[in-house]
Amino acid sequence: MKMRTRYLQRYIMSVLLACLFVVGTHNSWASQPPAQTQWDSFKLPDGHLPGYQGLLVFKIIPDQGIYTYSFDPGPTGYPTKLTILGELGDHLQVYYPAGEIHPDPFDPTELASIYLGTTPIFIPVPEEVDRHGTIQARASFLLCSDRNCWPVNKNVVYDLSQLDFSSAAKAIDQSWWLRWLDAVPGGSDDSGISPSIPEVTDVRLSMNEYEFDTRSFTPGLEVSNIAMASILAVLAGLVLNFMPCVLPVISLKLRGMIPDNSNGQSSAAKRRAFRIHNLCFAAGMLIFFTILAIVISITGMAWGQIFQNPMAIVVLGAIVFGLGLSLFGLYDLPIIDLKSGSKPGYKNPYIEAVSTGMLATLLATPCSGPFLGGVLAWALTQPPATIAFVLLCVGVGMASPYITMSIFPFMVRYLPGPGNWTLYLEKGLGFLLMATCIYLITLLPETLIMEALILFWIIGLGAWIWGKWTSLSQTRLKRSSIRAAALALIIVSFFLLFKPRTQYSVAWINFDEQKFHSLLGEENFLMEFTADWCPNCKFLEKTVLTPAYMEKILEDHDLLFLRVDLTYQNPAGEAVLRALDSMSIPLVAIFNKDNPESPLILRDLFTRKQLMKALDQELE
Repeated sequence: MKMRTRYLQRYIMSVLLACLFVVGTHNSWASQPPAQTQWDSFKLPDGHLPGYQGLLVFKIIPDQGIYTYSFDPGPTGYPTKLTILGELGDHLQVYYPAGEIHPDPFDPTELASIYLGTTPIFIPVPEEVDRHGTIQARASFLLCSDRNCWPVNKNVVYDLSQLDFSSAAKAIDQSWWLRWLDAVPGGSDDSGISPSIPEVTDVRLSMNEYEFDTRSFTPGLEVSNIAMASILAVLAGLVLNFMPCVLPVISLKLRGMIPDNSNGQSSAAKRRAFRIHNLCFAAGMLIFFTILAIVISITGMAWGQIFQNPMAIVVLGAIVFGLGLSLFGLYDLPIIDLKSGSKPGYKNPYIEAVSTGMLATLLATPCSGPFLGGVLAWALTQPPATIAFVLLCVGVGMASPYITMSIFPFMVRYLPGPGNWTLYLEKGLGFLLMATCIYLITLLPETLIMEALILFWIIGLGAWIWGKWTSLSQTRLKRSSIRAAALALIIVSFFLLFKPRTQYSVAWINFDEQKFHSLLGEENFLMEFTADWCPNCKFLEKTVLTPAYMEKILEDHDLLFLRVDLTYQNPAGEAVLRALDSMSIPLVAIFNKDNPESPLILRDLFTRKQLMKALDQELE
């Protein structure tokens, strides 16, 4: 034990000493959300849109390599919206261009509608609008590169006194003219002119690099060399222990400070165990930061970028959920066991402390605090060796409270003595871990939340089998077989739930009254009425209205797919439902463009064969 203690102390001291002898100089940088917006006015062709003065266009102009999600982004993404405020909101209608369908860069298993390049949002100005007023609007959209996103939500203003449509540029000459015709109801190119639309480039374009002469509001805290970076990194790591965002890991840290005298240890033995636990916990933190430093310096990942990967969040959530179940006494873990009074010889306290320290640090990596932002902004632009060194300094700072407690083990006497209260504390910490699971679930794309909840339910079942179907009275073979079956159940379920999905070209169009009217009599389309609270609707979507079967339907019939979501109040959608002589869902309506006044409807549950027969009957 003494040799292990000396080894840990030497490892930690070597890292501390390294912080004192590395010196260098470099520059810092900063960035802003990469896009601009502007208003433009255009003259419409004579007779194109009677009753309107002209066309006002609000443009979103992203930098190269940046895209936004469209007004109707699909199951993922954040919709681009321009909301007219005040009284003019009753007179001005906003029209959005169609987006390009691509695999979502942040969730390639889903298709998303994306705006690439300059995006025009159209506002035709009626004759009755007074040009002496002011348009006040709120623009909200999400700017994304292939690695980061910037949410934008800002007020924009346009002075109508600037309008002079008589001398404005002609809308028909603009590159977006066909997009306007597609967006406005009943739009058609009566001019016979078909302006060319610029070729769309790939979503994942390289970012432009800019150089700015920035001025910091707190110049004394700006990092300009590695000596200052190392000092501030240690301080940032220390402060990170007390930031509100590390609340999820408090349970992992507090448990290590709860004395356990279930084996009748002497005072000296308790101090020795306290020292070893804190040294191992600190070593776990430093080991994780060492691994993180190597990964970031090699791959160029950003701090906390692991949480951009949904699968990493699912795995981390599953681990935290399993730890929470162990605190409620459902089963005992062999590596990370946070409960007091575990079976003697059942776990290795050193491995447990190291692994718990690593897990606590992993959960804290999305956090930021004072000094850390400036340190990382400088460090992540430096060579790999510098990045690794600065991240190790952050790890030293975060581990410093536990190193301090290992140096002064007498501090254990100030901790409350063990008793039944520790059992209640364990349950409270268990609930805190469950709250952490809820937080992690909120980080997932909406399309993966249901799968994650199913996985957690299966983990609960597997933990119950592991802990309640086995006992020490069984043979080792039987006990190991039962636990292996429980573990296999969880692993197989994970791969089945999150296996790569086949990408299909079918895209559902979210219902919009304007879009619905434009499709009537112009296109064949299938309209589904659904809601998240409707189990029969979800059953149909999983068994009949699947992407694979919808693609098969497209092979035989030329039609679009329109979805009316009634999860929340949707007056326009509910009005269409009532017009179809129905007050309940699920409901599917098939509209023939040659007979739009008499759609064919399928109520409640139906089979694929019945759906295909209805389509053949209505569209052939």
